[in-house]
Amino acid sequence: MSDEMPQDRSTRDEGNVNKTAELNRYAFKWCWGTVDVSDARVWNPLVAEMITAASVMTELWERVLSPRQRAELSESFAAESEWDMRSAAAFLAGASRLGHASPSRMTSFSADERSSSALDEACTAWREQALQAGLPLPPARARVRHADPEHITAAVLPRLTGCDCAGYVDGERCRDRAHQGLYAAAYALNRHGADVLHADTVAKAYRATGGPAWDAVRTALVNTVAHHVGIKAQSLASLIRPTDPTRLTAFSRLVSQSNHLSREAASRGFASPFDTLDVMSEQARLHAREAVSRMRVTR
Repeated sequence: MSDEMPQDRSTRDEGNVNKTAELNRYAFKWCWGTVDVSDARVWNPLVAEMITAASVMTELWERVLSPRQRAELSESFAAESEWDMRSAAAFLAGASRLGHASPSRMTSFSADERSSSALDEACTAWREQALQAGLPLPPARARVRHADPEHITAAVLPRLTGCDCAGYVDGERCRDRAHQGLYAAAYALNRHGADVLHADTVAKAYRATGGPAWDAVRTALVNTVAHHVGIKAQSLASLIRPTDPTRLTAFSRLVSQSNHLSREAASRGFASPFDTLDVMSEQARLHAREAVSRMRVTR
């Protein structure tokens, strides 16, 4: 089934309701990843950069990592096979920026760019379109809770990849042994050097996630990445079972490299939120192949 927005032939009142419902299905596409007023499209959808990072990880796995490195990564994640590890690695690289889909990040549209009238106009246009598409942005100039994206990712990702235990409170780690690998992986995604994210900081970050409306946005992003790499997000616990985040340092570096190359690839042409997911996926794989080829040439 295509994800193109269908033409509306209903009555005016019915059309308004149907259009809103239809647009809300695509709200996640209006999360921005990179902003650059020199590009004709000004901003690149976060989902495009997430699936590009997933594709970069796949390219690194197949074309750069040695058999020994692949085996060591599979062992550190207690994966049953290298194929399972390859799929999980690509998914996790893509999902590592999930925490960018939060109220505090999305309201800082122009924070990384030098202020200008062109940027202000672009921000206004994006906000209007994003609200129309159903992105649950807070009111302009409203005070919102802030947390670093990596802490938000660690707080929410386990719940989107298989931990459905009752009594889950504010990002607190689940005590089900079958789910511990989900937390070890989520905590390892965005590390700073050898430092592992602290559980207390992650728990506090849960307050900045934005609630159920933003949970729906992040669910759509995670499922899109999972579909792109050919797995179901809820199956992650059956693919990998890491127990010690300190053993995942090499993987953390690969995730960082995948995200760096995906953002570099974005400079070769932004996607559009109106692109179908099939078009985005095809472009992501092309950009990933080109990015890794350039990296190998310049090493």
